[in-house]
Amino acid sequence: MLANMSNVLQKKHKNFCTTKEIMRNLEDLLGGRVRLARQSAIKNFLNSQQKTDTLMKEHMLKLMGFFTEAEDNGAELAVNTQIEMVFKSLTNEFTGFRVVYSLGKKALILT
Repeated sequence: MLANMSNVLQKKHKNFCTTKEIMRNLEDLLGGRVRLARQSAIKNFLNSQQKTDTLMKEHMLKLMGFFTEAEDNGAELAVNTQIEMVFKSLTNEFTGFRVVYSLGKKALILT
């Protein structure tokens, strides 16, 4: 197994006795990176606010990229959560749109 690794990984794992130990360590290393990538993608999304001069299409493509990155790294975000996050990232020009969406959502619940 060590023969197929890069020199850096070979040196890091030379004191491990079994393949199982090496695999567990590699999973820990890669799992930590995946966790950090997922957290970074979610943080980028949460900190993303539409600028007044940015077109809606550009902003949505940016957000979709963050969603995809988060999901590729194991995040599971419910559709309603994604919608709420999108609304919170929009400029004040979309306040009316948010209100109409919320009222429509409440009307569906009441019926």
